[in-house]
Amino acid sequence: MVEICKSLYIMFSGEDFTFHGDRTKDDIVNFAIRMAGPPVQEVTRIESLTNLKQMNQLFFMYVGEQDGALWDAYYNVASKLQPHGFFYAASKEIAKSHVDVDELPAVFVYKESLHYFYTIESGSVSLNEMDEVEYLNSSMYKWINEERFETFPKITRGNINEILQTKKYIVLVVVEENKLQQISQEMLEFRDMVEAVIRKKRDKYHKYFQFGWIGNPELANSIAMQVLPLPHLLVLNSTTNHHHIPEDDPSQLTAEAIDIFLERIYNQSVPAYGGNTFAVRLYRTYFEARTSLADMWKGNPVLTTVLFDILDADEDEEEELLHEKKE
Repeated sequence: MVEICKSLYIMFSGEDFTFHGDRTKDDIVNFAIRMAGPPVQEVTRIESLTNLKQMNQLFFMYVGEQDGALWDAYYNVASKLQPHGFFYAASKEIAKSHVDVDELPAVFVYKESLHYFYTIESGSVSLNEMDEVEYLNSSMYKWINEERFETFPKITRGNINEILQTKKYIVLVVVEENKLQQISQEMLEFRDMVEAVIRKKRDKYHKYFQFGWIGNPELANSIAMQVLPLPHLLVLNSTTNHHHIPEDDPSQLTAEAIDIFLERIYNQSVPAYGGNTFAVRLYRTYFEARTSLADMWKGNPVLTTVLFDILDADEDEEEELLHEKKE
């Protein structure tokens, strides 16, 4: 559904690793740092944990003795998601200098200057050791996969496919950045208003919705298969590829209206568009091709005309060759 960027390969110890993220310096360097070390890196000094937090970097941490079912589940998930996140382990003595840990072992994620702990849901008592291991592996993977993104990240072609792996509804604020990555005041106010919804009601929405914003309208237009007016609000179902659009003019939406809209989406009482059928995929291909040609014409009509003339000339030459072969 979404165009995937060309792969970048980085080699460590004779083994190739594929980088799928944005081609920014920080993203590539962080990927290299993660893959150069073990899946779980041990923090042995208080100063090291202080430095990690000062970097304002999202990371996961295991606290306690490195054995048992919880440690095994954490390490297994870290091994699978090492290309996408930082995973650490520390003793209680190291961790307690920064966070209160009531029970050991424990796992938490640090993001946006806050700690969020992994908890086993009530009513999920295992019948035997095998069931416990299976439950922890599944539950830990689900929790880490959902928590490995910031509350309101910028969504691009480089990271959207990873965000879709959360299996949540993806709430997209669609605005347009200029070449200096600046946003108009009207769009900025709209983006801030939607962001405030998840900041104030995280407990209500976080489990089922992942919020974010798009600075490239072309990506959102590809999802919606139409040119969206700006600013706009688009909600994508990451499991079915259906999307939802507010009935009201997005520029007139209030926080209360967005709250109602998201509740109706969760209750499946609003129209759904798109999907992943063959007909939808075919139309999306047509829409993207038509849009690309329109952008080419808008940007440089002379060059576009020349390209079409070359294509027409090539077709004429092929037809002449076919006629000569028949004769």
